[in-house]
Parts: sequence; C-alpha cells; structure tokens
Amino acid sequence: MKKYILLFMFCLLAGQMLGYKDIRHKELERSLHTALQGDVHNVNIASVTDFQWDKAYVFPPYTPVEVMRDELGVQSYKDWSGLGFRDDINLLVFLHGDQIAHYAEIDRAFGEFGQNDSLSFTPSHATLTVQRF
Repeated sequence: MKKYILLFMFCLLAGQMLGYKDIRHKELERSLHTALQGDVHNVNIASVTDFQWDKAYVFPPYTPVEVMRDELGVQSYKDWSGLGFRDDINLLVFLHGDQIAHYAEIDRAFGEFGQNDSLSFTPSHATLTVQRF
C-alpha cells in the first residue's frame, strides 16, 4: 500500500512540474537594472525585451491583487512577487494576447515609473520616464 501512495505522490508532483511555467524574466530584470544605472531618465522597454508582447503594465508598490487582476483583465493572476505587501519594487507585467507572458520585478532603488497609479503601454509606445528620488 505504501508503494501505491508513494507512486501516486510522485505522479502528482511530476504532473505539477510538467505544468509549471516560470514567467518571471530575470534576464529582463538584469537588463533593465543595467539600463537604469547612471543618469538615464528614459528607457525603451521594447528595446530590452526578447519576447513577443502586446501590452505591458507597471504596478507600484502595495498594489492589491484585485486591482492588478482588473487592470490586466486576467482573473487567474497570482501575486507571485507579493507586491501587495512590498514597497521595494515596481512590478512590470507583459501580456501577449489575453495571457501573461512574463513579469519582472524592478527595484525601486533605480527610480519610479509612476506615482500611485498603474501605467500601461504598448511596444510601439514603450519609452518610460524614470523619476529619481
């Protein structure tokens, strides 16, 4: 009986792993952090992305999950970064069609993209102004 339980647990875990898709784009985070160093006040997000996207959103710290779901139009959104409880990052979320393609956590030490509201943009209008503290 123990064998069957262990086999069942293994199959369950393997199934979860096969369905897992890491959508946090750490390479994009590094590219943006590099681009935002120094006296840079504008950054073209489209120039540092290596994937297809139709629309992107910047969410400021403490944005509740419900607000992000409404803005994104994706009810299945999970708050992977814990943004609703954090003040150290802005969250950049990319949509392709009606699906979340990737997201990136942008350290606030590099500046702010918006004051209190979320900000949306498209690849053809993807230059963001960074406000330094």
